[in-house]
Amino acid sequence: MAMLTFLKDLWNGKDRMPSLLELADMGLSSADYDQLISSAEGTRERMEVLAARFGVTPAMIDANRGIALELAETCGHCGQTKACQRAIDNGEEFDTNLCPNASVYKDMSAT
Repeated sequence: MAMLTFLKDLWNGKDRMPSLLELADMGLSSADYDQLISSAEGTRERMEVLAARFGVTPAMIDANRGIALELAETCGHCGQTKACQRAIDNGEEFDTNLCPNASVYKDMSAT
């Protein structure tokens, strides 16, 4: 029920930090939440584009909350964000060796 309250507040434009109970409902720690909300804009899009290059779908990412969180935290604070986004925006290839999530995507595509 705590998660429902947070979502209702969010929907109604109340920007607030979720309570510890709401975070627990989401399976997040305070540190995880801070990492996610401080992520660079476009993180999910970049994750999906790079994952697709390894044959990994959004559903595959979302199938394991822990892995999805790890991928999002890594991508959201990656030092290659600008180069990656520029490649996506320009329809260019991005060197997947520069992606810190590449090894996870490779493992996911192998299963």
